[in-house]
Order: sequence, then C-alpha cells, then structure tokens
Amino acid sequence: MCTGEFFSAVVFSFLYLYHSVHPMNHFALLFALFFLLNFILLQASFYWFIKWKRIRTKRNVFPNLGNVLSVFKKINGVLLACFPIILILNILIGQLSPFQAFLAVFVYGFALIEYVNYYHIQLTNYKNGRGKKASILKELDKRKLLQN
Repeated sequence: MCTGEFFSAVVFSFLYLYHSVHPMNHFALLFALFFLLNFILLQASFYWFIKWKRIRTKRNVFPNLGNVLSVFKKINGVLLACFPIILILNILIGQLSPFQAFLAVFVYGFALIEYVNYYHIQLTNYKNGRGKKASILKELDKRKLLQN
C-alpha cells in the first residue's frame, strides 16, 4: 500500500516537470500538485509504511505516529485553505491560462478527495450511505484516548 502512494507522488512530479517549461509561471498548479497532492500522498505512504513495519515486526516502531499525523492534519488544513487565495492571485497576475487554472482546480479537488479519504472517511469503502472511518483517523482517535 505505501508504495502506491509514493509511486503516484513520483509519477505526478515527473509528469509536471516534464511538461512544464517554466513551472513558476503557474504557481497555483505547482502549489496544488507539490504542496497539496504530493504532500498528502507522501503522508499516506509514510503512514502505511509504519503500519506495515508494525505488522512485520510485531512492535510499535514509531510511537509518536499519532502526534505526527495530528501535525500533518493541521498543515493540510492550512494548505487546503491557502489554495483558493493562491489561485485567485495567480489569475489576477495573469500568469495562468484557463486550461492551467482548470488543471490546478482539478488537482486541488483530487488532493481534497485524498485528504478526506485518508483523514476522515474511506471513500473506497462507502456503502449504503455510510463511510468507513479512515485508518489515519482511527490512529488519531487512539492518540486522543491515550492523552485522556
């Protein structure tokens, strides 16, 4: 599982850099891909790697995982909230074509879906109008129980 998210982040980065002549000319797209989508995918990859190590070694290999995920969740919220501002500024400056703006919003939407999938509800297990609690959310809930 952890390799899929990591591989996706690498492939998305390669495709962006390969097709981009001047990446800084469309900062909204750069931000959506690298600071949002890839950041969230790498968090998931990190989480699943730690879970795999726990199962493999039968011991807690990263006891502060809940704390780290909590910090990641807060950073994600800030980054997700910053994107619309960056997009509007990038459009007003005139450095973003309509296609690039559409692509940036599409990548942002994908990042938002991944965020919900990893930190709130597993969208792949959504049945009968109810979603299964995301694994990272379960880890955060364990952290809260231990703190109380």
